[in-house]
Amino acid sequence: MLAVRNRTRRNGIALVALIMLISLVLAGAAFALKAAGDSRQAKPMAQRGELDVRQWNFGEDGILKLNGEWAFYWNRLLSPDDFAADRVPQPGGYFAVPDVWTGYRVEGKRLPGHGYATYRLTVKNGGAPVELALKIPAMAPAYQVYVAGRTVAESGTVAADKERSRSAYRPTTVSFIAPAGDFDIIVQVSNYLFARGGMWFGLELGTADRLHAAREGNLAFDMFFFGCAIMLGLYHLLVYALRRSDRSALYFSICCLLGALWELVVGELYILQVFPDASIRLINSLGYLTYYGGVAFVALFMRELFPQDFSAKVIRSLAGISFVFMASAVVLPIEVYTRWISVYHVIAILGGFYFLLGLMKAIIRRRTGALLQLIGWMIYMSAALHDILYNANVILWLDKQLTPYGLFILVFLEAAELARRFSRAFGTIESMSKKLLSMNRMKDEFLANTSHELKTPLHGILNMSESMLEGAAGSLNDVQREHLGIVVSVARRMSNLINDLLDFSRLKHSDIPLNSQSVDVRSILSANMEIFRHYIRDKPVTVKLQLPERLPNVHADENRLLQIMYNLIGNAIKFTPSGEIIVTAYPEGNRLRIAVSDTGIGIPEDKRDVIFQSFEQIGTSVAREFGGTGLGLGIAKRLVELHGGLLTVDSEVGKGSTFSFSMPISGETNPVTSIVATSDQIIVYNSLHAELAATSYEPSGNHEGNKYTILAVDDDPINLRVLMGVLANESYTVRTASSGEAALSMIAGGSPIDLVILDVMMPGLSGYETCRRIRRQYSVVDLPILLATVKNEPEDLINGFEAGANDYLTKPFYSHELRARVRSLLEMKRSAEEAVRTEMAFLQAQIKPHFLFNTLNTIIATALDRPQMTYDLLMELSKYLRNSFDFGNRDKNTSLSKEMELVEAYLFIEKARFGNRLRVVYDLEDNLDGLLPPLTIQPLVENAVRHGLTKRWTGGTVSIVVRSTDRGIVIRVHDDGAGIPKEKLDRIFEARQEPGGVGLRNIQQRMLRMYGYGLEIESETDRGTTVTVRIPTNPTGKG
Repeated sequence: MLAVRNRTRRNGIALVALIMLISLVLAGAAFALKAAGDSRQAKPMAQRGELDVRQWNFGEDGILKLNGEWAFYWNRLLSPDDFAADRVPQPGGYFAVPDVWTGYRVEGKRLPGHGYATYRLTVKNGGAPVELALKIPAMAPAYQVYVAGRTVAESGTVAADKERSRSAYRPTTVSFIAPAGDFDIIVQVSNYLFARGGMWFGLELGTADRLHAAREGNLAFDMFFFGCAIMLGLYHLLVYALRRSDRSALYFSICCLLGALWELVVGELYILQVFPDASIRLINSLGYLTYYGGVAFVALFMRELFPQDFSAKVIRSLAGISFVFMASAVVLPIEVYTRWISVYHVIAILGGFYFLLGLMKAIIRRRTGALLQLIGWMIYMSAALHDILYNANVILWLDKQLTPYGLFILVFLEAAELARRFSRAFGTIESMSKKLLSMNRMKDEFLANTSHELKTPLHGILNMSESMLEGAAGSLNDVQREHLGIVVSVARRMSNLINDLLDFSRLKHSDIPLNSQSVDVRSILSANMEIFRHYIRDKPVTVKLQLPERLPNVHADENRLLQIMYNLIGNAIKFTPSGEIIVTAYPEGNRLRIAVSDTGIGIPEDKRDVIFQSFEQIGTSVAREFGGTGLGLGIAKRLVELHGGLLTVDSEVGKGSTFSFSMPISGETNPVTSIVATSDQIIVYNSLHAELAATSYEPSGNHEGNKYTILAVDDDPINLRVLMGVLANESYTVRTASSGEAALSMIAGGSPIDLVILDVMMPGLSGYETCRRIRRQYSVVDLPILLATVKNEPEDLINGFEAGANDYLTKPFYSHELRARVRSLLEMKRSAEEAVRTEMAFLQAQIKPHFLFNTLNTIIATALDRPQMTYDLLMELSKYLRNSFDFGNRDKNTSLSKEMELVEAYLFIEKARFGNRLRVVYDLEDNLDGLLPPLTIQPLVENAVRHGLTKRWTGGTVSIVVRSTDRGIVIRVHDDGAGIPKEKLDRIFEARQEPGGVGLRNIQQRMLRMYGYGLEIESETDRGTTVTVRIPTNPTGKG
């Protein structure tokens, strides 16, 4: 901690010393310039309307600014004739020029911005007449200048009213003969456009040669600055276009372009040389825009250079204020937006000091380049401060505006800082590139070495497995033979992948020798058609050869040519869901062109170059849907290039693709060609077909007495076989599906499923989406789902659980882990079912207290005068209670006849209570019976009586309809009572069940659990309600 404080203290001392050093250097330069100025004759100043130049030699002493006190005549347009009369007009005062007249006071009153006036300066000249020149800047919106009694210049139209006044910018330099003795310079000015009028800039008097030389010097520097700013701006704009992550180049580019535009619209107004008719509104708005925009983008640029040292809020506020002022200069009248320029001057000055403060903080924190920036900003602000004092006639010893030079130095230093940063970034990238190249070489070596090391044990596994299949270790039963076949198939796939990796490594280092000879293309393609077709398996795809009768031989390596064809045809089969693949060949000059066309999914135009890169495919979704490693096309392309050809693709999305390449035609007529596929080639094929085909395996047999049924879903048939083998000794019935769509069809098809083992990465419908669709009908308790995934990152697991999975298993997995997780989920399901059955037994034993009380009251009321009715009520109540208090009944289902017996008992009791207000209609199909969940119909009937009919004084009718269909039994309970409002109907299953009864929500949940669908309710207010229950013949759930 102490060391940090000491270091901070040392940094502060160093910064103070640096600032003092810079200040001393600037002060020394100022004194040196002052001394140079003092060596010349002091410049005369206008005093009380007179300027004495009798001691000033314009040829030797140079140009003289006509600054100082001029005679001022407010609201009067005077000409030389007015001063030639005997009575000379008296001025309203003597005021400083250049300045705005809103700062003058005439007769004790401050002048308004709009109006007109005359300025007069008497120049005392001695000696003989001399030729002089007068430089007149764009000092007012309208002016007229008289020198020695004649008009020498005018801009716009000076008038005493706004209607006749015309504004224009016309800076000029005029020559005249200055008479011996005194002569007057009279300037008429009118302003009805800007917020402040007056002579904004001073006139300059000197010889024509001196003024011309000064203008040429200014022009040279201005054009040099303009050219540099344009080049830097366009260059950094191009840099930003190539590297958009770094906005410092963009902001600096905009600053440079604004600086270039600023040179055209201020000072000499060079824009008028290009656009002579440019309006004063356009020129003035551009000038203000460059000022406001420069401050805004400089602020953003500084924040981009040193983001940790400049507050984002301060910079955004400054930029936001500047953008508001920029908008005002575009949309508001000149008079409005020029009124607030003084306010923005203050904001800009505060912003400049904030820049200095931020750069000082950056220096203390040892930010690279901050010192250079601080020096540039101190130079620029010193130059700006000088010009402010110079224009206020405080500094007179240096007859020069320094802001353009300070700005040029600042821009140069900013560009140098960006160049340093780009250079450092390039150096970093170069260093990283070397490291990446080194790591890439290490990766290639690792792949090559690992592939070689894997190849030997893999071939050992393959050879031993094949020998056992051939009976070398004795006879095998069917299960053992099937399992060994899976081992051989997996080993062949692995061998093919290792061969691809080895070829990939060799091709990168051009280490594949070609055994080129004359090859009969027609013969080898025809001989290998069986292998090509074998790729297809069960896909609705056909492979056709369309070759001419006479086809020249090619000079190529036969094995590599076949490898190219395997890769191209295998790729076409993989990405063609259905259709045909056509192989064609035809001479093309001295080469033979071979093409493979398919009717598959096609390739987007922007992906056609990507697919030939190693480990690349069209996109992640395509890779997941169709599989593969992305090596095949890259290897094929390099093999074609080794033969001196080029592999090209022509494709249209949704219609198919055509891959073609050419081989040199051989001059030999008797080629040595193998027309039979070798065993190695068949092994390569067999290892590929499992990757290209999607197969669904049914279980080998359903074991009687198996307690649970498991559905395994995976697009890889080998994985399905492995799962079946691992679970074979667990007395489970294992069913398989090769896709999410097939799994959903099996679940909805009527077969009971207790557990789903679901692979995440599957073609078409992913495991996540399949899980979500299952959860639309089955809860996590009704149908547990175990996700199998190769990734176990937190986000992957979260996605799985959010989709509705109960558990996950990471591939590759251990068999005992799989069995343990399966047992855990099935035990959870069994416990949940047991709890549901216990809950149902308890619900069956419950009865609403008020129903019992009402029934007893009805029995008491009929006991004296209607004993038979009392007897019948007691019998029906006994029947009702017997069914309701059946605690031992924990069966999932009850018979339809038993459920209807409970309904009839209930309705008999309620009808005795309500009399003619309750009418009952039974429409039951004869001799119809079946199984359904207990307490399904009676609660619906009770709900119809209590909530539908008894709410109406006139009562109503309850209809119970039971019919059989080809899919099961349909039960409808209808009442013509009060009905259910739509807003309540939409939320009817959200309500908790009522205490002491079985509610609609309970019935709905049991229906969904058992059958996969629930109740159908139709209701209309004051028209009644119909509830439909569908009991399938073969339920899909298991309770």
